[in-house]
Amino acid sequence: MIRKSLQEYIEHDVIPRYAAFDKAHREDHARTVIERAMAMGKAYSIDEEMLYTAAACHDLGLSVDRKTHHLESGRVIREDARLPEWFSAEQIEAIAQAAEDHRASATTPPRSIYGCLVAEADRQIEPVTIIRRTVQFGFAHYPELDKEAHWQRTLEHLHEKYAEGGYLHLLIPGSPNEAPLAELRAIIRDTERLRSIFEGIYRDELRRIRPAAAEDLPQIMKVLEEAKGIMRASGNLDQWKDGYPSTEVILADISRDAGFVVLDDGVIVAYFAFLPSPEPTYAHIEGGGWLDDTLPYHVIHRIGSTPGSHGIFKSIMDWCAARDGNFRIDTHRDNLIMQHCILGYGFRYCGIIYLANGDERLAYQRCSRA
Repeated sequence: MIRKSLQEYIEHDVIPRYAAFDKAHREDHARTVIERAMAMGKAYSIDEEMLYTAAACHDLGLSVDRKTHHLESGRVIREDARLPEWFSAEQIEAIAQAAEDHRASATTPPRSIYGCLVAEADRQIEPVTIIRRTVQFGFAHYPELDKEAHWQRTLEHLHEKYAEGGYLHLLIPGSPNEAPLAELRAIIRDTERLRSIFEGIYRDELRRIRPAAAEDLPQIMKVLEEAKGIMRASGNLDQWKDGYPSTEVILADISRDAGFVVLDDGVIVAYFAFLPSPEPTYAHIEGGGWLDDTLPYHVIHRIGSTPGSHGIFKSIMDWCAARDGNFRIDTHRDNLIMQHCILGYGFRYCGIIYLANGDERLAYQRCSRA
């Protein structure tokens, strides 16, 4: 059982530090390592609070240096003035050693079961995510490389760490990483498949979202017309009709600093509006209710993209989620493509809302605070 005071310290003082780290080591990473370590720890006779704290603090050394962050994490833990409120000096030393021992490239095994559990939880082997993080690391640390050089760096790292004979070894029998690691190794062996995954990730990393400007209007309207074509081809015949969204609507978005464009290699491939609450048409909802109807939120409107642009919805949602964890969206009953994307991103269906002209829309909300 984790004491409330310790949990509050970790939640309010430790985990928020991860917000300043790289994409692969943000707050969600810390929470995932905690969850996985605690789940695996149930099979062992351990002190749950020690494991919880070691998992929460394992990457704090990134604030000092990436290469030696595991050692710096140990130092941060030993110097933490609050931990003696819950742990003895011997327990704090064991927690620090667990953080020091979590790195996959270590040449010696962890010194305790706590180090084994944190190291295994930290691996989080999800094949595409591993490949994505490898590419992201290259972008962050070797921005001068061209595409082929990034591909070679990705290939070399994956072989060195994850392939058969690589330095990564699983530490816990029956680890949840066993099956994903086997899948990742199969991808690494299939160079053509790996290259295809790399191409998609590389494209996503070059993608940029910026505020729309009035001079973007011709290209935005072209994108939205192409988006209408996608709707009509999929059987959605009644959404975005009678000239909607018009140039006036888009210019109104821009004037409110709420219109945004998505660019691939400098070319506008999508548009969306991201507006702060309240949304007047969301004041009344039928057949359900909002997940939370008290907190401020943002609403996403007018998403449109060009044919052949992949991963646009996720790129937009990730961008929005980084700015507000509470946001809403609606779509036409016939827009099955959008419904699939919305539910796939973790929105929950809330009910029916009505536009100003009386047309119904299916309404959804995603709220991390509800």
